[in-house]
Amino acid sequence: MVSYFTTPLPAGLPRDQIDPDIDQIEVNLIAKTWLQDFNNAVSAANAAAFDGLIAEDGFWRDVIAFTNDFRTIAKANIHQAAIDRLPIVEASNAKLTTPLPALARPFSDVAFIEVHFTFDTRTGPSIGVAKLIPVDERKYAAYILFTFLDGVHGHQLQLGAHRSHGEHNTKNSYDDIRGEELDNPNPDVIIVGGGHNGLETAVHLNAMGIKTLVVDKYARVGDNWRLRYRSLSLHDPVWANHLVHMPFPPNWPVFTPAGKLANWLEHYVEVFEINVWTSSTVVPEKTLYNADTGNWTVTILRGGNDERTFTVSHVVMATGLGGGYPKLPPPFPGQDLFRKPILHSSQHATGADWSGKNVLVVGACTSGHDISLDFYNNRAEVTMLQRSPTFVMTVKNGMPILNGTLFSEHGPPTEIADRIAESTPKFVAKLFHQRLIPQIASLDADLLSGLEKAGFKTTQGEDGSGFLMLALKKAGGYYFDTGCSSQIVAGNIKVKQGEIGHFTEDSVVFKDGSIISPEIVVFATGYTGFPDTVAQVLGTEYANIVKPIWGLDREGELQGVARDCGIPKVYFVVGGLAAARFSSKITALQIAADRAGLLGERYTIEAQEHSKIAKVYY
Repeated sequence: MVSYFTTPLPAGLPRDQIDPDIDQIEVNLIAKTWLQDFNNAVSAANAAAFDGLIAEDGFWRDVIAFTNDFRTIAKANIHQAAIDRLPIVEASNAKLTTPLPALARPFSDVAFIEVHFTFDTRTGPSIGVAKLIPVDERKYAAYILFTFLDGVHGHQLQLGAHRSHGEHNTKNSYDDIRGEELDNPNPDVIIVGGGHNGLETAVHLNAMGIKTLVVDKYARVGDNWRLRYRSLSLHDPVWANHLVHMPFPPNWPVFTPAGKLANWLEHYVEVFEINVWTSSTVVPEKTLYNADTGNWTVTILRGGNDERTFTVSHVVMATGLGGGYPKLPPPFPGQDLFRKPILHSSQHATGADWSGKNVLVVGACTSGHDISLDFYNNRAEVTMLQRSPTFVMTVKNGMPILNGTLFSEHGPPTEIADRIAESTPKFVAKLFHQRLIPQIASLDADLLSGLEKAGFKTTQGEDGSGFLMLALKKAGGYYFDTGCSSQIVAGNIKVKQGEIGHFTEDSVVFKDGSIISPEIVVFATGYTGFPDTVAQVLGTEYANIVKPIWGLDREGELQGVARDCGIPKVYFVVGGLAAARFSSKITALQIAADRAGLLGERYTIEAQEHSKIAKVYY
């Protein structure tokens, strides 16, 4: 079939054509004029006028507000999208909000006026961010327009002035009341996974009056962090990692130990009174979707012997970014003869038991580096097997450049920082990273040169964009250095290039004929994928229909995360702590809108393609 839908990649960042002497009065006037034009266009459902709001090389990124989907719509496709969606969405009442309009110059030759605003739709209150550039002497248009749903009509958040009143002189103690709520919940939504994604989704839903039950296989909340290798800490700084409605306190370390985060998650559950069943799993054979009622029947096995069945409107899969089972390569010839332990990285606890022993770590991304360093710090003799190049940057030099002033000690409120970060389409973010990564590489030049001399292969990522596309497309292929790289440079951790050929009883023989005799082999080789997760939790019937989760679609949007995943009334919320704040909220809003009958059909890429074809042929 001929495709009438095009998604051109960005031509480049907008060249600075703004008067360097522009003052705040003029900035405000430009913002107000553009926003009035926006309001007029959406209120009148005037597709041509709306299209005129976007510059020729511009993009409209919408998250649920107009399209009920995650879309990054290129200029060539905006007019058609406006024709199809403006009459349905009924947007109106656009108003400037904080932060106030401001001139932004991310690079010396790139400039735009950033405008934040609110507006209403038939579904609920929404927020917009426009990055305006001059298109002629009198007019500004948006290089980027970002719109997203921020609430649902009829669901006032039970926070702040609308918080619960509480009760005086209750008959039972608080602990008794909470115990009853926990033991006999009546959830509207089941959330599978009690890590940061699942808990934050629960907080959003609970605040809207939608009751949740979080189901987690571990014995304690936080065990998904607590039971990993003991040396683990977050590689992202504290300012990017705050949880929804409960930021870390001011004495929190910049880089968080995994065990400390685990304990904070337990505290988070207590503060927000999240109903969590630990040591519990969903029984897939007794879990199914009823197309007639639009509900899920979910059976949960709690503590190994207490089986309960619930009828809920939605299921949220907050089951971790890897998906599925720990992945090992197919058995190598002779592997069954090898007399020493072979582990997956998920089974590694500490290197303390391997002092003075030879160790082979297979894999050269984050887990491979962290585990190798853990072994070295415990005085093991470590060899890291690298099979393909890895992007490496130091946390010390890289994070301040990549996070800039958004996520920093004196940055804007986290909610504003998230909004600004999300406003940039991923293909445009790639252009930013292509400029930032060389700056980081220059600062890391001695380390990168040392790695090369040590036999470690590095890459600057797809088209020089560093870790960004590696993370978005395959969730791997990079390492933010917190100490392992310098040990490689010093020769304290050896690097071996190539592939394993076969095993003997006491050795690993590589394809080039070289031999190593390790006392333990650890495979840091990832996980099998999300279809296996679905099969474990919901059953094989649904594993066969789940769409790809993670990776980018044609418009540069993450597939299957916080959006339609192919399974009715099921959402995946997976990813790091920074991403979780936005994706958990957007997921909760879609569930609330769906339950209220306000969500409507999704205006997907395919729906827009069909719309174009229909208009051509009919």
